[in-house]
Amino acid sequence: MSDKKTSSTSLRMPSLIGESTTLIKNIFNDPQPLPRKVPDYMRGKGGFWYWTGAMVMTAFLYEALTGLVLLFYYQPSNAYVSTMAFLNNTPYGVVILTSHLYGAYAMIVLMYLHLLRNLFVGAYKKPREIQWLTGIILLLLTIGVGYFGYSMSGDVLSQDAVDVGKGILQAFPISSIGLWLSLVFYGGGSTISLFSRLLGWHIVLAASIGVIFALHFFIAEYNTIMPKVEKGADKAPLVDKESKEYKPWFPYNMVYMSQISFLVMGLIILIPSILAVTPNVPELFSPFPQAAPGTAAAATAILYPPWFLLFIYKEMDFQLSIAVGPFWATVIYAGIPLIYLFLLPVLDRSENLKMQDRTVHVALGISGIAYLIGLSVWGAVDYGIEVAYWAFILFFAGIAIPVYLVTRYITDAVKSGKFKEASLPAMIVLMTLIAVFSFVSGIGITSYLASPDTGNAAIMIVLLVITVLLVVSAIAMILGILPEITWKSDKRMSGSSYTFLGAGYAFCAIALVSVMMVISPYGVYNGSLYGIGLGLLFIIMAAMLRLYRSYVYHE
Repeated sequence: MSDKKTSSTSLRMPSLIGESTTLIKNIFNDPQPLPRKVPDYMRGKGGFWYWTGAMVMTAFLYEALTGLVLLFYYQPSNAYVSTMAFLNNTPYGVVILTSHLYGAYAMIVLMYLHLLRNLFVGAYKKPREIQWLTGIILLLLTIGVGYFGYSMSGDVLSQDAVDVGKGILQAFPISSIGLWLSLVFYGGGSTISLFSRLLGWHIVLAASIGVIFALHFFIAEYNTIMPKVEKGADKAPLVDKESKEYKPWFPYNMVYMSQISFLVMGLIILIPSILAVTPNVPELFSPFPQAAPGTAAAATAILYPPWFLLFIYKEMDFQLSIAVGPFWATVIYAGIPLIYLFLLPVLDRSENLKMQDRTVHVALGISGIAYLIGLSVWGAVDYGIEVAYWAFILFFAGIAIPVYLVTRYITDAVKSGKFKEASLPAMIVLMTLIAVFSFVSGIGITSYLASPDTGNAAIMIVLLVITVLLVVSAIAMILGILPEITWKSDKRMSGSSYTFLGAGYAFCAIALVSVMMVISPYGVYNGSLYGIGLGLLFIIMAAMLRLYRSYVYHE
């Protein structure tokens, strides 16, 4: 039986390679018009899920622009001083530096959303296998460029990130190769060598993202969008067939894309600007560099890793990781999920696209989200505290087994007609939240038992209440107690309402610009206020475009 399975898998890999070759030939021999027309539902309610890739592109372009500005001021020979000088002495330096950091955060979050959305809808199946693989590569490059960028500031957090990276590489089974890799990525030991390498790899990976993103976008346009999986259209390969009802890309899609781009850029600027003037922001989310190494402040600093790598750092606290060493621990915890994601188009070669026909992969997707968030929260609360084998097993099995059983029950209920197929996406969200909050509630209970004060008691109660409410909501949905909520209304606002809202947006924009013009471009506080105004201005522009689309295009 195992020989037959092995033979089947080995035949699939050449098949995938052959399909890749066919795709490349078709792209060159049968070029398609760019950009494509798309159906109206992509711009309707919930249509933003189709544009997560465009959101990533917006964040990347913003990162490229602000990164070029930072490049003119950054000095590898004096990393920390040049970073702080840019922050304090360069006009609007605080806006550029902090938003560049949070733009990277936005890229990573949006990448995860884009990947998970495609996993759940089956967008890794034929003809999108190569598109999926380039997306996984882009996620890896984005995390890599974020790590090297995070390490360039020269503060204690940067130093800790570099030390961890070196420790993993130097634990390579063949020590000479490990030392060589450490030299390649971190230089020969001097400060200028270290930060020159960090800057170099940051630029190389960013340029690689640009090249592969262009390839990914071109393949995505060639393959067309992933249409809605409707009755009679739930089998792969599923491609969008352009209809005469489709509206042209300009101006309909351009205006919609401009709307979501303004919103993304507004949030990238607004969030760190608000945090910059908020006292006592945790180091994990602070938009500023921390203390310089060797100072008195550095001695008391909490050395949190980047939040997007916090789950890996926490996994290093497991006794299994300590036993096998940091290199093999990284291979196990990061390698296994990556191998699964890379091989997913091979592992799931069925034509079925509906979620109820892909129970195992849907359950693995939900578990993956729960692991990612759960380990990150765990690391934020108990970073550096050793985790016993039994806790390791309980964490992974305690999430995976219940998630799979519930997913199997729900998908079987959908197939038998006991559960509405339209409610399945909402159920997946609920299950993910239940898995996360159940684990976080466990941390809350543990914290209260260790220190039974009022604050820990309040946190524990709030977490338990939220978990219970989510569980009750899920049970009610399964039993059909919760009614199906629909938002259908053909009623449009009157012309005077559009005029009133438009005038209100315009007034707010003019007022913001008037205030921003008198704010000094120097200093952290002034720059942060300017960033708040600029972020709000972008969000207002997005709202005005939304109003324009509603009035002119009736969308």
